[in-house]
Amino acid sequence: MANTQGSKYIFGSPAVLDLYDAAGALVVTGYVSPDMESYDISHEADTDEVRNSSGEVVGHIGYNNRLTLTVNFIPAGTSVAVAKLSAALPDVNGTCIISGAPVIEVGGYIDAINALTGNRWIYAGGGSIKTTQTGKATGTITLKRYPAITVTGAATTL
Repeated sequence: MANTQGSKYIFGSPAVLDLYDAAGALVVTGYVSPDMESYDISHEADTDEVRNSSGEVVGHIGYNNRLTLTVNFIPAGTSVAVAKLSAALPDVNGTCIISGAPVIEVGGYIDAINALTGNRWIYAGGGSIKTTQTGKATGTITLKRYPAITVTGAATTL
């Protein structure tokens, strides 16, 4: 564990991820949260400018407020079999509950990274697991969160 004299810093990227498939079940039986290597959170929105007949901007419209979180992780466990469980990725519209991360305010969320049952992160695909000949396996997953979408479990089929 790091310690510091002088200014204090956010150090490390602690968190626990629980990944669920689109049906609301844990991704695999026995899923284990991987070791967090890093996460990168960004605030995004769509915007439009309103111009008058002279072309001057007289208004600004913002909509589709959202957060995007890219998580880099190391599949880990008490055995290789358990580490493989933490290398799993959900199907599209799977969800993620995150706990234990630092409380940081971003984009109107008082606690932007931690997501409990009522407003889970949504997985839109694009995750990856990378293995190499000489090093540890790593994984990346990108998640999205929208303030107007209450996500509690299974995705609705149409």
